[in-house]
Amino acid sequence: MPIIDIQAPAAEPIAPADVKASARIDGAEFDSQLAIIIPALRRHVEGRLGRRLINQTVELVLDRFPAAEIDLQLPSVSSIVSVKYLNANGTEQTLASNAYALDSASYTAWLMPVYGQQWPETMDAANAVRVRFVVGYGAEAAAVPEDIRLWMIAHAVQILNAPDGQGDGSIKPLPFVDGLLDNHKVWRVV
Repeated sequence: MPIIDIQAPAAEPIAPADVKASARIDGAEFDSQLAIIIPALRRHVEGRLGRRLINQTVELVLDRFPAAEIDLQLPSVSSIVSVKYLNANGTEQTLASNAYALDSASYTAWLMPVYGQQWPETMDAANAVRVRFVVGYGAEAAAVPEDIRLWMIAHAVQILNAPDGQGDGSIKPLPFVDGLLDNHKVWRVV
């Protein structure tokens, strides 16, 4: 059940100016590096937390509809873009939006058929069902919790100060800063 990135976020949780202020940088000499560092840190923290930060479009791919609900595997789902499937004949169909309901109030989001309905039959094939949805805290950096933003700023400054990740020959962990992510991690029981 992979989740595929469809559309990247339109903004990042932090701006180069945030990092430059913390690193006490006045000029533009690090702007090209920050343009690479910031999205890389966002992707890293998203993987570490099991959630998306800024609104983006993703797609969950399944081999068939489950017996009941579909676990979308991520919290903060704001909308379903489409639910497409291969019918028994192998023809792609788009499920009508009034045929399913989104439960985004749970710890992670769930998609379920409306009351009294069942999911349609699908072709017995890999990737027969595709659920495309928008997920994230919001469309702007201000929607992302401050402690996650602080984690990103601190790590961006560390990368600028020691691009090889080392100080005096050893990796410098940031235990307090890393602890800032604990309250936002999505814990899954397998």
